[in-house]
Amino acid sequence: MNERLKRSIGRLAESRVIGWIANLPPIAWLVRRIARNMVERHLAEALAEEAEATRAAVIGLDATLQQIVYDVVTALGYAGAMVATYEQGDALPVRAFYVDPNLATIEQIRHWEEEVSRYTPRPISITDPTVARVYVYQEECKQNLSVRAVRGGKPVISDDLYDLFTPVAPPASRPVIKGIQDALGIQQVIAVPFFLESRVNGKIEREVVGNLFAAKRGEISAQDKLILSAFGRQAAAAIESERRRIQIQISQEIVFEMQAQMQDEQKILQRIVDGLVFDLGYPGAMVATYEPDDSLPVRAFRVDPTLASEEQIRKWEQEVSQYSVHQVSITDPEIARVFVYLDAYKNNLSVRAFRAGGIVVSNDLFDLFTPIAPLASKPIVKGIQQALGIQQVIAVPFFMESFSGASVRREIVGNLFAATRSRQFSGGEIEMLKAFGQQAAAGIRNARLYRQVEERRQVAQIFGKMAFSAAASVHALRNHIGAFQVHLNLIRSLPPEQRDQILALSDKIMDRLAEATKILDSLHEPWQATVEMPTDINACVRKALSRVIQDEEEIRVKEGIVVHAVLADGLPPINTVPDMLIEAFRVLIKNALEAIREKGKGGEIKIETRLGQGPYVEATVSDTGIGIKPMHLSKVFELRWSTKGEAGMGFGLFWTKEYVEGLGGSIRVESVWEEGSTFYLRLPLQTMAGESPASG
Repeated sequence: MNERLKRSIGRLAESRVIGWIANLPPIAWLVRRIARNMVERHLAEALAEEAEATRAAVIGLDATLQQIVYDVVTALGYAGAMVATYEQGDALPVRAFYVDPNLATIEQIRHWEEEVSRYTPRPISITDPTVARVYVYQEECKQNLSVRAVRGGKPVISDDLYDLFTPVAPPASRPVIKGIQDALGIQQVIAVPFFLESRVNGKIEREVVGNLFAAKRGEISAQDKLILSAFGRQAAAAIESERRRIQIQISQEIVFEMQAQMQDEQKILQRIVDGLVFDLGYPGAMVATYEPDDSLPVRAFRVDPTLASEEQIRKWEQEVSQYSVHQVSITDPEIARVFVYLDAYKNNLSVRAFRAGGIVVSNDLFDLFTPIAPLASKPIVKGIQQALGIQQVIAVPFFMESFSGASVRREIVGNLFAATRSRQFSGGEIEMLKAFGQQAAAGIRNARLYRQVEERRQVAQIFGKMAFSAAASVHALRNHIGAFQVHLNLIRSLPPEQRDQILALSDKIMDRLAEATKILDSLHEPWQATVEMPTDINACVRKALSRVIQDEEEIRVKEGIVVHAVLADGLPPINTVPDMLIEAFRVLIKNALEAIREKGKGGEIKIETRLGQGPYVEATVSDTGIGIKPMHLSKVFELRWSTKGEAGMGFGLFWTKEYVEGLGGSIRVESVWEEGSTFYLRLPLQTMAGESPASG
């Protein structure tokens, strides 16, 4: 109410003439009616102006909820109304509040708050959601009217206003609140829960998302319940709209970042977990991606900094590490990873979700970190869970989809994890987390496609440099060969006895030089097409062995390295360029030899070939060398990655994989650090023209 209106009403009330006329019996009722109408009209105008200013100052959910309580009071004649929303931690904070200004001004309400605050060490406010909140599953809140309505899932009526404010207002303040109730003339109060409905596993699930409260200066009827329930549905719809708005907003931001940082998979995943924590209020979130070595390393991680700082997290890691022979970290992907098909990891939440191909929820935070955090550290992890207020954790697998005709193939590419301070994840939350998981999948797909394109570009650059260098070297070598030929021609001009003696030895040299010239001529024009032909895999293995190890006996005696070639007889041919298959085996055998030498204790190289299932020939190249560390297994086929550091080019295994897969085959590696490695190849057999290997 503005000050001018207050002064006018005051002067009117103080006028002796008005007072005398108003008390005349015939017209007393009429004067009171006119005065009341005038006050209500001016009050409505003032409130409308105030409401419009309020709506201009706030947008979205808060504005809608405030409009609802305003309408309940002004349109339905209730003394006051409030809305509390169901939020993280099973909390019900008051988000909107309105009292009939005819009954109590803002100044009067603040005065009452001060009176109640005298009975508690913390100031009481029914308009501050950080204070005016109760918790659904806390024992001390069970008698609260809001809690009773949520737990019962239906409206609850009380004759005592105090039931609405316990235990925020302590029992000692009960007489004060009774006085407030009498001053307002409130006879009954009601809490009406409102819901969102979602379909989960084919069933309709009702999710309580808040309460609408109303105080009435009379009895609350069945019709009142129906009308207030309608307003509750309006509040629920506003909450659902706000959820969708936030989800769309975050999704748009993620999409924009995907476009701006398409090549940076890490930043995309980090943006997703940041959105869950900072925008949606979850206490913590993580993303793990599925890697070629069947592991799920944590790639992005965030904890609400208001709950735990980075220093506190490192302190917790150190506490848990005391129970393990290895350092424990939830932020280092080389440590924070589990392996999908190893029995030791079968109880891990991430592994369970991956194997099930669906969502898995647990009440125990330890399930997310076992067996990285050892069993002895379970009490420590439980303490961390309690310190963060976490009640549930969820693992949400996300997928990439590929289409083959009318069928859709889903490939799990990772897990999204979230922790909640509420007793359980609702159906609406789960659907939202699924959507965020698919954002992660899209980000990974785009980043990997970009990386593949970038790798192809780098390959083209490398081949360009190699071709230029080879062409220059070929030109120089041909000059040298030409010089040799001139030199031998000069020899032919010597006296017969000397010439015959020398030429008897030089004919073979001339033949070899001529052959070298032909080879160099072909290298000088690398763009010429190579011809594929039926190729014997065993012959290629023997040729590759001879190029890497010239003398098996010498290497066995001097270095203790034994080579076994177990090659099956009568294998069908492979359609390829023989020199390329030789080179692929040369790369694998050379790596095996170097791995044994790095270990420094001698060892064994074993090459096997056999007829596989289907139209494939299988080959394995194994060694007892130094092996590959688990965190490096997913990188061995990447371009520019090498165990030799800067000395290695990181091209051999990358090229081998590209070549084998280009044939329609496959290659994979298994390795145990300090025990050895085995590479498995599947190569398609030669087929008739126009026939695919899988069609036979």
